[in-house]
Amino acid sequence: MIRIAKPEPRPYDSPLRAEQVEETRARILEAAIRVMAGGIASVSMPAIAREAAVSVPTVYRHFGTKGELLTAVYPYVARKSGLDRLPDPTSLDDLRDSLRRIFERTDALDELARAAMASPGGEEVRRATMPGRLARIGRWADGLPGDLADADRARIARLLAVLTTSGSLRMWRDHLGVSAEQAADDIDFIVRAAVAASTRTRP
Repeated sequence: MIRIAKPEPRPYDSPLRAEQVEETRARILEAAIRVMAGGIASVSMPAIAREAAVSVPTVYRHFGTKGELLTAVYPYVARKSGLDRLPDPTSLDDLRDSLRRIFERTDALDELARAAMASPGGEEVRRATMPGRLARIGRWADGLPGDLADADRARIARLLAVLTTSGSLRMWRDHLGVSAEQAADDIDFIVRAAVAASTRTRP
């Protein structure tokens, strides 16, 4: 008996389908931001599905878990605001200007995005995205000058991660009444003081 080999199925590649997938994904992320801005204690996949006017299985097709969806919120907001296009600082001397640009873009977020980041759901997003954020800041801290111990570099990276959250910016702006420029100056001063202290205490 002769078997005729079936041709391998070709991958389905449709620009229209890809565009629809991206539109649905964006709609889900926008819905997540609106749900978060509502101030509920915990963001749920069914609540996001209702807000996006899609089924719960559709949400899960785009985001396999709640953690995956929450992890995608901050990069989505960053793309919309242009935060993702800002270059990382390459040295301690670049830090102040880099911080100023980050804070100015964060300060320019629309009210809905700012409310979402200030909500309990925003806390969930920060927890979900902190490992990646800390790794990125850690790579910058690896290039700090001086004879710093690895533990001191990690400590400075953690300090910078905390000082540059949207919550910290709100504290500077809303509670201390200072500008993005002054906040950048303050953080630059703190990081330089930490680097100097770490260098002085090396044996």
